[in-house]
Amino acid sequence: MVKSIPRPFGLFMFFCWLLVIAFLTLPSNAEESSMDESLKVAIKPSEPWVMYDENLPESERNPIGFSIDLWNEIASSLGRETEWVYQKTTPDVINITEDGEVDLGIAAITISSEREKRVDFSNSMYETGLQIMVSSANSNNNPLFVLMDELKKLLTWTVLGWLVVMLVVSSHIRLLVDRISTDNFFPRGYFKAIYEVLWWGITMLVTWETPQSKGLARAIDLSWHLIGLIAMSIMTAVVTAALTSQAIVGSIQSEKDLPGKRVAAVATDAPRKYLNKIGADVVPVKSIEEGMKLLREDKVEALVHDGPRLSYLAGKINKAEKKSIFLVIPAVFNAQNYGIVLPHDSPLREAINKTLLRLRETTGLKDSFHETLRKKWIPK
Repeated sequence: MVKSIPRPFGLFMFFCWLLVIAFLTLPSNAEESSMDESLKVAIKPSEPWVMYDENLPESERNPIGFSIDLWNEIASSLGRETEWVYQKTTPDVINITEDGEVDLGIAAITISSEREKRVDFSNSMYETGLQIMVSSANSNNNPLFVLMDELKKLLTWTVLGWLVVMLVVSSHIRLLVDRISTDNFFPRGYFKAIYEVLWWGITMLVTWETPQSKGLARAIDLSWHLIGLIAMSIMTAVVTAALTSQAIVGSIQSEKDLPGKRVAAVATDAPRKYLNKIGADVVPVKSIEEGMKLLREDKVEALVHDGPRLSYLAGKINKAEKKSIFLVIPAVFNAQNYGIVLPHDSPLREAINKTLLRLRETTGLKDSFHETLRKKWIPK
């Protein structure tokens, strides 16, 4: 006869099995619960990356832009909802991400080794570089100033020194030839003769006012005149090219023209540090809009920032005022990448990187999702 299990012991075993089953299923349930939670995403205004009406209450804002569309696609791929956390500046976004107050931050945030010490970054979400904005009204400087600048570049102290040496040597040779010939065009006294022959040398550089000479003297006259013609031709070509270029883009054509110039840059952004390194006279501003205001008022000669944003703002203002107010120089320099900011060791990083790679892949002849966004928000 089989003995029955005491009821209290049976109930005890039943509850133990329930606890084991609950314990085994707890991690998956917690994970599913975590996946259902919204992600807190920090953003800041940065046209055309992130745009919204800051005058509206946060609950009524509807952010748009390249970064917003990109993140919405990533969030959809991850199966997560988004809770926007609005910030004023890039340092604000980095600070609250570092402190773990948000899950990530996205806008137009440059990946740098200095920032990597505080936060992690995703793979590059956009490759860009710095560009220069100038005022269209001041892009055509006085041609006389351009001429003087080019002459200063050509007639260095070394060049002037060699010209003086050549003039003195050729003048003495010409005087010697005059002495041993029967022409005797120059005075007999040395000081009077050398004075006249020096003037001869200077005149022969630009005109053909030569004494009645022949033989070796005539060959020297012709050689010195040809030197003058070549020098004048080179100078004319260089100055003409400079004036033509000046008429198109002004005195600032690339970052090489920025040293010594008054250049506006956002005080908290990476371009300011680069400008300090190359010797520009940096005028720190709180925002791009403040820098554009200074540029318009002729208080600075240029504004340096990320190229896509400068192009977007210049096009927006020029279109609104129906005339050319700002010009963005085509030259791109100091290449940099934008990334999504994450706390150190974020579990989201790998999934975000995989999604970023997938969004860059093309399907047949169609543009990738990333290229479609670029054409939408940052047309060339």
